[in-house]
Amino acid sequence: MKVWFKHYDFRLGSGKLLISEPFLADPNFRKTVILLCEHEEEGSVGFVLNRMANFCTDEIIPGLLKFNFPIFYGGPVEENSLHFIHTCGNEIPHSLHIGNGLFWGGELEAINHLITEGKALPQNFKFFIGYSGWGVGQLESEIEQKAWWLDKLNTNIAISSEWGQIWPLAVKNLGQDFAYLANAPEDFLWN
Repeated sequence: MKVWFKHYDFRLGSGKLLISEPFLADPNFRKTVILLCEHEEEGSVGFVLNRMANFCTDEIIPGLLKFNFPIFYGGPVEENSLHFIHTCGNEIPHSLHIGNGLFWGGELEAINHLITEGKALPQNFKFFIGYSGWGVGQLESEIEQKAWWLDKLNTNIAISSEWGQIWPLAVKNLGQDFAYLANAPEDFLWN
């Protein structure tokens, strides 16, 4: 499926940002930005970048990591699973390159070593509980219905800990035609 946007040809695929339109009804995805990590014929997987959970890694995997990372709500699918993205590249074995210097997963134990050795900072990592998933053709249908805007990967947005600013910043990055929507109220009737 071709999606033309901002004078670019953005095809659905790994390493894209899905930005919810301001009044998306689904509370799981209202005013969210999702990093699309996998888009295959069988479906798609991504992580909500701007929903902070109320716990940290020590509460989920006590003692496994030497550093306590905040956890973001990745989505409503398999909320008992833990995932992470990072900017450490192949320094973390078994990582999958998403694009633009951003990687998904890998060996957790490598995180301790990289930070202890000064080769990485805690800010190079972002953890998620659960993920967002779509079945065959579902995401394409939602994009056609204008539920999502599609943009190229911006690693700074994806890895940002300033979660409250991710959606407005991503909307502004879409260009002047969208920038005014970054300040849209929660309910369009408030306008």
